[in-house]
Amino acid sequence: MKRLKKWLRNTERGQAILIIAFAMVGLVAFVGLMTDGGVLFIEYGKLKRGIDAAAIAASQQFRRGFDGADLAAAARNFLVLNEADATEILIYRCKEGEESKIDNTLHDATLCTTPRRKLVRVEATRTVNFGFLRIVGIPSTEISATSVGEAGSIDLVLVIDTSASMAYDTYTGVNADPKLDWTDGVDNSVGNPVDDEDPAVCNASVDTPCQPLEDVKNVALDFLQTMYFPYDRVAVVAFTEQQLDGTATRQHVTVLPLSDNEYDVQTAIQSLKVFRPPDCAKDGTLPDPDLPTEGLCRVLDGSVFKGFECPRFRHSTDKELSSCNSSNIGGSLTRAWSEFTVGVVRPEAVWVTILLAGGPANATDTPQADQAKPKPPLGWTPEPSFHPFGFCPSTNPPCRDGDASNRNAKGSDDYDADDFARDSADDVADPTNGGGITIYTIGLGGLIRNGPPPGDPDEAEKLLEYIAEDAGGGSASHGLYFYAPNSDDLAAIFEKIANDIFTKIAK
Repeated sequence: MKRLKKWLRNTERGQAILIIAFAMVGLVAFVGLMTDGGVLFIEYGKLKRGIDAAAIAASQQFRRGFDGADLAAAARNFLVLNEADATEILIYRCKEGEESKIDNTLHDATLCTTPRRKLVRVEATRTVNFGFLRIVGIPSTEISATSVGEAGSIDLVLVIDTSASMAYDTYTGVNADPKLDWTDGVDNSVGNPVDDEDPAVCNASVDTPCQPLEDVKNVALDFLQTMYFPYDRVAVVAFTEQQLDGTATRQHVTVLPLSDNEYDVQTAIQSLKVFRPPDCAKDGTLPDPDLPTEGLCRVLDGSVFKGFECPRFRHSTDKELSSCNSSNIGGSLTRAWSEFTVGVVRPEAVWVTILLAGGPANATDTPQADQAKPKPPLGWTPEPSFHPFGFCPSTNPPCRDGDASNRNAKGSDDYDADDFARDSADDVADPTNGGGITIYTIGLGGLIRNGPPPGDPDEAEKLLEYIAEDAGGGSASHGLYFYAPNSDDLAAIFEKIANDIFTKIAK
């Protein structure tokens, strides 16, 4: 009996030791779960924050000519900055139609949108080592996180000056007349140009194309290499209609709506032509004196091109010069704005307009209130507020009030093409009540700083500076203004614009 009691006491003591041992293991496991679980939670938080930043960083490398290694390097750097270095990083994007391309990225069909967006998904995995859980045979585990980043796609409208002055530098031979260099600010409309500077000739010439427009086109084509089609889109707007048969008017025109097809954009730019108005009749009048929107015509002496005339002003009794000028900067900007709002609208894209002009604004859209009024008969002098072809102060032709610093209100007698352009730019750039579009401007040639009278010689430059750097108010996303004395400077200017656009996207 005593032996049995002793044995039972020893058995109970052994059971207690086993229970205590199992309890200790459980306690360690519980402490380890809490401690290492907390570590796991903290490390996942680091990885998730890092992967969110990494996805954004990777998407900023999503541009033409990128390498998948660039995306991975950007992602890894941001993971390291967040103290969450990963053992494996996978980069996914839409590779629909280009699966054979080897660039260290993977295809993810969920990122294929219509229209295309610059979406990048980054997936990262890392190993978390445990302390207490090692005791129960769990030395480590892997955690993963994924995030999608997006870089802003670009919707860009190129607004190109195609007025007759864009042929001023076509002929550069030994017999060229220096008086015909329109960059000197001298009005050569009744000079003695050679045929090469005739838009009807240089537009059709392969050996001697219209200059500086041809250089502008070539630089614009080079600029396209910074765009990433089909993720970016480009539209082309010209100052003037593009017919080559003498029926073109000075009305601005959309040559190509926003397109993600690079070939179509290249074709649209290559097709740009200098404004070719109709031929003047021998008596200096237009072939059709009732032509509703045009007054400028080509002066010919036999078959020799002599320049341009404005019969409505020089030979008609109504003297309506607003029919003749062809640099409608304000109207062209408004048309550019409209291109962002038709078809497939992408509010998430970065909206940008690049305007290149070769002189001051001297034309406007037709005032809406005046369109319903009957055309004045010959011999009748219109009131200052009545201009059938646009706003044009009657006392200070060509359609400018003579003072670029004087901002006139719409409806006043001195409201001119410069005022119209500034008002249009405000509407286009205003992020609250307007388009919220970033505008870059380029002034090309001597007329920018040495414009024809009347008015300030640098009226064009003041206007282009305002459009790029002030229009729309302080809350607008402003661009930059550049002056190019000649077309040789355009390549560097377009490169600076490309870099600035990318900076805005990165922000």
